[in-house]
Amino acid sequence: MKDFKKFLREFNDAWAKPDIESILAGVTDDIRFRMANSETPIEGKAAFADWLKSMDSCESQAHITIERLIVDGDYAALNGDITFSGRDAGKHYVFCDIYTLRGDRISELTAYCLSVDESAGMS
Repeated sequence: MKDFKKFLREFNDAWAKPDIESILAGVTDDIRFRMANSETPIEGKAAFADWLKSMDSCESQAHITIERLIVDGDYAALNGDITFSGRDAGKHYVFCDIYTLRGDRISELTAYCLSVDESAGMS
């Protein structure tokens, strides 16, 4: 049986680098990905790969801190903080990802991500 907690930590490390090949290796061919603030999901590995490539920026480095990671059968939730160095230094986000697992990969991912506005005292 796969250690999904370790797998999801490694999957998030791949997002921070970004290591698109490792991210794609962790999802099913029929992956369904949705940012929570978007009505339209991205469906299929090819469309997901295109989306990832459009997000790739070598000018910034993400630093992800995982606060909680819960796995229950075929479902998992992970939340934490994202900060950046490089071009996007100073940006800070909080996130929560909800996963559906199939076999040893992710078949569905819904990502909630909010910018932390330090001027509002949310740091």
